[in-house]
Amino acid sequence: MKSVFDQKTVAATLDTIKHRVPAYAELADKFRPLFVEQARLRGEFVAEEGALPPIDTARTNQGVPVLVDVDLSPWAGNMKRSAACLLPQLFDVLKPDEEAWRKLEAFLDDTDNIVGLAQARIEGNWKHFEDTSVQLGITPYTTLLYVAETVLSPVLRALVEGLGEPLSKLGWDEGYCPVCGATPSIAQLSPKEITELDQLVGGGGKKFLHCSLCGHDWRYKRNACPACGNDDNDSREVFYIDDVKFERIEACHKCGKYCLSIDMRECDPLPDLDAVQIGLIHLDIFAREHDLIPISPTIWNNLD
Repeated sequence: MKSVFDQKTVAATLDTIKHRVPAYAELADKFRPLFVEQARLRGEFVAEEGALPPIDTARTNQGVPVLVDVDLSPWAGNMKRSAACLLPQLFDVLKPDEEAWRKLEAFLDDTDNIVGLAQARIEGNWKHFEDTSVQLGITPYTTLLYVAETVLSPVLRALVEGLGEPLSKLGWDEGYCPVCGATPSIAQLSPKEITELDQLVGGGGKKFLHCSLCGHDWRYKRNACPACGNDDNDSREVFYIDDVKFERIEACHKCGKYCLSIDMRECDPLPDLDAVQIGLIHLDIFAREHDLIPISPTIWNNLD
């Protein structure tokens, strides 16, 4: 399924959040420059039509994501460009120590360093982030992780766009991304589908998971937990607040994790799936109050 991610969609999503929940207006305005610049960069990288990683279907059929063990150096230039463009916005969002930030800027301008972070993120090598965080004086290490994910995201999204239709044909049943191996940040039920005959509209409602890193959307079982695969209805639960049933929490009491979900059949226009999460923090708070842990922690849902 093709992701919705462009500058106009991001801006419209944030405007809708501000209109629906004025309490989120300050937060939406704070993240707006960052999200819009990410979308601009993704479009720029897509237009350049650079190198693409190979898809080894034999490996993906065994549950190995496309980018695992792939040499990422061909995309180092775009990673560095992304860092140069996004670090100023990240600085405004995070308000970090200035000296440590200057060290980070120099670190990410080195090809080996930024490729090393990208490789570590895809491999789930958190020790690399911990060590690098200490080296740069940026703590906790999750801050460096968030910076790396933000910088890498436009580059990886462009790769997803370039790979196109072959991705949708992969036989993939896992709850982690078939491209980069990251966990989903949100789930969606697909919008109504207009067929070749304009008067016929399909029901939609297929479940897709949205990757927290590369933005790929892949089909997943509606009745299963992405974190542990649990499909027992007695140990899974759906929460929603104030009768807004199209925005909800899918909780698994077997593993204790949750994933936000949005029913796109009730959304017009369709929101950007990353920006829309800024307006769902009340669901994250509700989930954490019920001792649930997000499948994909980020700086706005990691409330400890």
